[in-house]
Amino acid sequence: MNRKTTAAAALMLALSLTSLAACGNNGNGSSNTNSGSAANENAAAPANTAAPTNDASAGGEASGMPEKPAELTIWPDDNAESVAAITAITDKYTEKTGIKVSVKPVKMNDQQQILSLDGPGGKGPDLFFQPGIGNLVLKGLVQPVKAEQPVLDAYTPESLTALSQDGQLYGLPFVTETYALFYNKKLVPTPPATVADLEKLAAEQTDAKKQKYGFLLEGLNFYYAWAFMGGNDGYIFKKTDTGYDTADIGLNKEGAVAGVKLIQSWFDKGYLPKGVNGDVVGGLFGAGQVGAVINGPWAITDYKKQLGDDLGVAPLPTLENGKHPTSFIGVKGWMLSKFSKSPEWASDLAAFITNEENALEYYEKTGQVPPVKGVLNNEKLTSDPLVAGFSEQVQYGQPFPTVPELDYVWDPMANALKFASEGRDVQQSLDDAVKQVQDKMAMSGK
Repeated sequence: MNRKTTAAAALMLALSLTSLAACGNNGNGSSNTNSGSAANENAAAPANTAAPTNDASAGGEASGMPEKPAELTIWPDDNAESVAAITAITDKYTEKTGIKVSVKPVKMNDQQQILSLDGPGGKGPDLFFQPGIGNLVLKGLVQPVKAEQPVLDAYTPESLTALSQDGQLYGLPFVTETYALFYNKKLVPTPPATVADLEKLAAEQTDAKKQKYGFLLEGLNFYYAWAFMGGNDGYIFKKTDTGYDTADIGLNKEGAVAGVKLIQSWFDKGYLPKGVNGDVVGGLFGAGQVGAVINGPWAITDYKKQLGDDLGVAPLPTLENGKHPTSFIGVKGWMLSKFSKSPEWASDLAAFITNEENALEYYEKTGQVPPVKGVLNNEKLTSDPLVAGFSEQVQYGQPFPTVPELDYVWDPMANALKFASEGRDVQQSLDDAVKQVQDKMAMSGK
């Protein structure tokens, strides 16, 4: 078995053994992390929903389907490249069914709030694009998707579980992802294997006055920072045999503290600029000013345009303890709005967008990998060395905790990381963050 085949097999193995969760991006290298949760690692795939749908998402009318609506509305994330690819796919659906599809881009992080306000008045979408189930059910924003088993069989079971709650499936998966190390082969012929190698690269190539850096990551973003906290044996909520103990928060305990101290040291040494964000990371790397960056597969297309064959992808370098950073693993999918007046046809559209043919087309145009079995086995994917880099990293990733309380973590941790980057005591910053999480949970009745 050659290296590329091995990498593809690793990706399939990781997807089949790891319960996937969600976290996405806004197209410029920064991540949407306000919502989303993983599926329980021990949970089974959701049972078939009891409603008729079409024949394996062919876009054709099937028996038992209600009268066609004149139009369906979907909210993709507002990344221009992704929107163009999705629009091309929905145009094909219109050709097959005669149903107009209105594609209205809305930032992923804003969708829940806007839907809460507009949905009851009939102004919301039929489908919206979200990273995992999160607390969408709790907020009353979704309804079970209408899909028969032949449709569901196309996806990895874990990706379906990631969009399910209490055995009910609320959306169909479209993208699975984690983050890894992109590197510029002109500046970094061999990717750093350890954090010590990464720091050596930073020491040798960083010149902040010239805006040149050895490596960059969004150090203030908990989505990325978590990899170094979890890799040091940190945890968010304690994992138990039956789920998660949300009363046991590990964000201010030894492992998490060690991870944040490591990131703080990179700010202290000038390896990371103060206030670094996704625009800085993506812009400087694409301009050839940075040796390596940590980012997700959504960045592949832009980076390939900018760096061409000089672009490489590798797993995150190992930590001082010899362990791999535990990048988050996520699934983003098309969720069926509670307010859709045509749930059967909206489900049909979701199945069409995510079927093997269209999921492969989306991968070819955006570089984002779908959890569709036929696509994962496709030669175009298995022979892609950039995908191979992510397939190696996904083996070391972790799903999000499968609890709505995860939503209360993001803002307090963003504050804690900001304070740490400014030199504040890490333990105190994390203690404060945990107190904020506990207060949010208490206010919500959790």
